[in-house]
Amino acid sequence: MRKLGFKRLLPIIGGLLGLAGLWLILTARQPQTQELPFETISQGIGFPTGRSYSGEDPNLLVITAPEAVDAPGLEIQFTPELAEQLRTLDYDRYFAILVLQGHKNIIGYQVTIQQVIRQGNQINIQVEFVEPAPETLILPAFSSPYHLIAVSKTGTWGEQFQFVLVNERQSVAETTYLIP
Repeated sequence: MRKLGFKRLLPIIGGLLGLAGLWLILTARQPQTQELPFETISQGIGFPTGRSYSGEDPNLLVITAPEAVDAPGLEIQFTPELAEQLRTLDYDRYFAILVLQGHKNIIGYQVTIQQVIRQGNQINIQVEFVEPAPETLILPAFSSPYHLIAVSKTGTWGEQFQFVLVNERQSVAETTYLIP
């Protein structure tokens, strides 16, 4: 059996080290994907004693402090009970996400958050929008389906995050928030 000399091994070792370095660079640039645990605070077809979302397109709000509850944006006003729940949320450990399906002229629509995934500075909120089946008896009435959740702040925060609402693998709304 013939022995390989050290000089002959150098190009092989160099190639292997180069491949290992390239692998480290490529994997280091990929943000870690982390599923964020969440709990439902409320889900429904509007805020009957508050002011519901009147936009026609899906949207989302992120609530990071109790001060944001009284004027969260999008001309929404939470019911007194829901506002109190949000004011008492431990914002050191959680933040809230409100997903809105949009104004509907009939009842039978529903939105459900299925998964919240953090990848670097992007938070993807996977949702399912349910529409009434064509054969369903449809009642004409105003509805504004929503799903409100408390998301656990696992990991490091304290910077701007891009929130992307995803339905059927397509982005339907985006916004940026500072998560303290």
